[in-house]
Amino acid sequence: MGRPGYLRALGLLILPGFLTTPASALDLELSTILEAKTAVAIPTAEDEEDDRRWDLLQGDVSAEFKLDASHDKHSAFADGAILYDAVGTGSSGIALDPDSDEHHFYFKLKEGWYDYNGGFWSVRVGRQINAWGAADGLQVADILCPKDESRLLASDYSDSRIGIDAVRLSYNGTMLTADAYWIPIFAPSVLPLAKKNPLRSLIMPSSVETELMGKTLSIKIRDFSQDDIDKPETNLKNGEYAGRLSAYTPFADFSLYGFWGWDDEPIISYAISKVNDYGLPSEIALSGQYKRMGMVGADTSIPVGPLVARAEAAFFPGRFFATDAAAQLVAGQDAYVQMNEIRFLAGLDFIAGDWTITGQYYGDTVTDKKKNVDRESYIHQATLSISKTFLGGNLEIGLAGMMELNDFSFVVQPSLSYDATDQLTFSIGANIFRPGPDEDEPGTYGTYEDLSCVTLGAKFSF
Repeated sequence: MGRPGYLRALGLLILPGFLTTPASALDLELSTILEAKTAVAIPTAEDEEDDRRWDLLQGDVSAEFKLDASHDKHSAFADGAILYDAVGTGSSGIALDPDSDEHHFYFKLKEGWYDYNGGFWSVRVGRQINAWGAADGLQVADILCPKDESRLLASDYSDSRIGIDAVRLSYNGTMLTADAYWIPIFAPSVLPLAKKNPLRSLIMPSSVETELMGKTLSIKIRDFSQDDIDKPETNLKNGEYAGRLSAYTPFADFSLYGFWGWDDEPIISYAISKVNDYGLPSEIALSGQYKRMGMVGADTSIPVGPLVARAEAAFFPGRFFATDAAAQLVAGQDAYVQMNEIRFLAGLDFIAGDWTITGQYYGDTVTDKKKNVDRESYIHQATLSISKTFLGGNLEIGLAGMMELNDFSFVVQPSLSYDATDQLTFSIGANIFRPGPDEDEPGTYGTYEDLSCVTLGAKFSF
């Protein structure tokens, strides 16, 4: 998903100004982060043949380089990384081994932008990552940046964001700020479609079952890849637009958001591609397309002593949702329907001394539920995280949990990190996914039960 034409254009914008600046006048800062992450599946299923026990689910080694340059009102920033992916799960970067059937080496340009600060206004051009909303680890209004969904694990939710190639014009006031974005190049979320990605089989089954002429048929799904998804053409009429207005007062912070662009995830269509000798379907071909999407949202954070109350909401008018396979194949229904969607979140943070406790309630509802759409009319979940630091902040122990309240599946995430030095950090943790009590409905997190794992990590910064 590299965008080399964009890189050349950005270089032409940035280089002339900095090349004509004396080296002694430039303020340069270079930092490097070497990091290793691994995850090993642990036994969860009752039948050993049904789970992935002791499989390597993630094995990443990366070298990340950050360069920050500034002079007077001008600044530039670049954040790139070289990644080795031992499992071959796919990535949002540029494959450095393009001739291989399975990619393991990647280059990622996370950010690369030029910024001019004119005082009360500024403009930023290039690849940039911007966080929207007040939620912690959940997506309500935070839709500006697409997500890398190919990774089973990330250091935190922010690690999943992919930079957008955009022009951002900002007003910088003391109590009021405003940002306007033009995003001429659409970048979708990265899906776990690589053949060795442990998430692929969960979102992309090898077959589907459907009722046809009173019989239950199991129909094979033809291999599906990113090439089967149509992206919008790169032209000015297919650009995206967004805006944010934020106010900072002594008693609370407020933000308003607006977005008009493309949904980062495609609508999947099903079509019969082969029939058997009896005239019955024997193979299904999948294809995907991205649809236009709009959003308006708001959030607020209100501090009250050691507590911070947070609230966030987003409205998606006429959002496109995919219909299920049976509806498309048997009933001939369209691949999508449109429904109004509302997301909201309420959270409370408690920070005192070495303790941090965060609780959240999240809801997602459609106001005019249509038939044959594979989602509940109301989806909700709760999260809770507790962490405490020891040894002057060098040791942190945490416990986080998320439960979806439709089927009561959940995930528990214990963690421990230790700063051996100012530069070296070790971490260990786990992700334990459990289904709900109904055996026929494992739930959102129960689907990942066989991917429960122990995680190990090390990071060296200099």
